[in-house]
Amino acid sequence: MRGWIRDQFRREIAGIGLPFLAFGVALNLTLGQLTTALKIPMYLDSVGTILVAVLCGPLSAMLTGSLANTLGSALGSPGMIFFIPVVLVIGAFTGFIASRGWFRVWYLVLLGGILQGLLAALVSAPISAYLFGGVMMAGTDFLVMYFRSIGHSLLESVLYQGFASDPIDKTVSYLIAFFIVHNLPGSILARFYGGRNITRPAIDEQPPESDPTHR
Repeated sequence: MRGWIRDQFRREIAGIGLPFLAFGVALNLTLGQLTTALKIPMYLDSVGTILVAVLCGPLSAMLTGSLANTLGSALGSPGMIFFIPVVLVIGAFTGFIASRGWFRVWYLVLLGGILQGLLAALVSAPISAYLFGGVMMAGTDFLVMYFRSIGHSLLESVLYQGFASDPIDKTVSYLIAFFIVHNLPGSILARFYGGRNITRPAIDEQPPESDPTHR
């Protein structure tokens, strides 16, 4: 298993995969800070992880998300490090469905975003509720307060907030990644390990040329 993980990771970061991980980390942090500052009721702090999962693979995406959360904690958002389990799920799930061709068509991207949002809500709810009292200084905090005001427990309120907002957040994040990937030139896609999972003429398997000696 250890050997497979090592070999798989090497395949994922081949070509321009490794520097793209740094881009994914920066994108996560930038969008996350932007939505927090603007009090937008979404996170969008996993777009970089999703892009890396699609273009490189799940292991690279899990590393990208973990590095982004660790760096974010060091730069002034200490709570981010506790949500590393969430980004591991995002990287693994997105990498898996991308390898099955889900990012070739928009309707599977929508379905994947919804499923990813539900998974993220399930994993993040106990962390948010028990470590932070459900208050994350994000635009979605008002949903937690609403569910609390109508009699739900803290964990239930955080979970319902996640079910209400995370599928929207992850679907939007998936669509952003889908748009970016499908507007990359085929020559660029071909340099990524995961480029084979995206239907593009430049990297699709070409039919063999006919042999002129055979008629």
